[in-house]
Amino acid sequence: MLPHPGLARLNKILLFAILISVVLYFGREFFKLISFAGLLAMLMTPVSNKLEKHRISRVFSSVISVLIIVAVFSGVIALLSAQIGNIGKELPVILLRYEEFKLDIQSWINDSLGVTTGQLRVHAPDVFNNAGSFLMEMVKGSVTFIGSLFLVMVFIFLFLMQRNKYENFVVMLYKEDKRNEAKEMIDKISRVAQQYLTGRLVAALIMGVLFLIGFLIIGLKNTVLLSLIVAIMTIIPYVGALIGGLVPFFMSIIDGSFNQSIWVVIIILVVNVIDHYFIEPYVVGGSVNISPFFTIFVLILGGIVWGISGIILFLPLSGILKIVFDNVQGLGPYAALIGDQRDSSRHGNVWTKLNGIFSRRKSRD
Repeated sequence: MLPHPGLARLNKILLFAILISVVLYFGREFFKLISFAGLLAMLMTPVSNKLEKHRISRVFSSVISVLIIVAVFSGVIALLSAQIGNIGKELPVILLRYEEFKLDIQSWINDSLGVTTGQLRVHAPDVFNNAGSFLMEMVKGSVTFIGSLFLVMVFIFLFLMQRNKYENFVVMLYKEDKRNEAKEMIDKISRVAQQYLTGRLVAALIMGVLFLIGFLIIGLKNTVLLSLIVAIMTIIPYVGALIGGLVPFFMSIIDGSFNQSIWVVIIILVVNVIDHYFIEPYVVGGSVNISPFFTIFVLILGGIVWGISGIILFLPLSGILKIVFDNVQGLGPYAALIGDQRDSSRHGNVWTKLNGIFSRRKSRD
């Protein structure tokens, strides 16, 4: 008996998905670098194009674009290093308060549950006794990060230098009568990447400022460092602010007061509400256009396959995949399956709206 054609096709798709997942998992270190480089190259393509319109060669325009990214990364790292250096002076006091806080927790558990402090000390690892191992791991991690960052910059330069070559390769895969549609698909992919990344970075900046203002009002120590940590974590969609908010929360418990801890929780919740109802729809916009269910699914899958990098990358990559599904014959149903049915045009991307406003003003002038 022959299998149903639809069932046979579904089996092939499932086997292909499993194969892709295995390849992405075992080749994750390479694919993470390529994905970061590709998205950042798409982000910097308009900058490179504008420079080339002013008769700057492609080599120099690509170098300048890479240097802009390096400058941004260096600024963030320098700011983090300066703030960490400041908190390092207070580290002995913070560690002492941590030990006092740990003893208070142990005493409370002893009184409430009848578990002795000695039993807790046997089972609870003391991270500060392994300071040497921690420093070695931190040095190794720093070297790995710098090496990976260097490779990403090299890939960005190569992508920008030869972007027409890669575009022509994709276009040449199609027949003559379909090549204009292929070019439109590539333009859509580039716009999605640019809008999403720009919106995500601006959203992180806005939320960092909101956290900074809130932490300053309640008098939390090391506000710049804690706000910067939370702002960086907000690059992770939806859950980044909550995860990053754990750092100022625990710092307020150890090096602050109970009232400050309550206010930190309130600030985190308020900023997350602002993010959900204003920043996400109006700043990031509906550029990715993935349904809420598949957004959560993609974030979980990305975390399993690539860790934190997957949580950051899989959502924009899914938006790109949806565009491919929309423009490839026979894959339309899959685009409809992962796509969002809500009308995102009412929230439109704020940068598109602003660009339209400025364009109209220039035409009037």
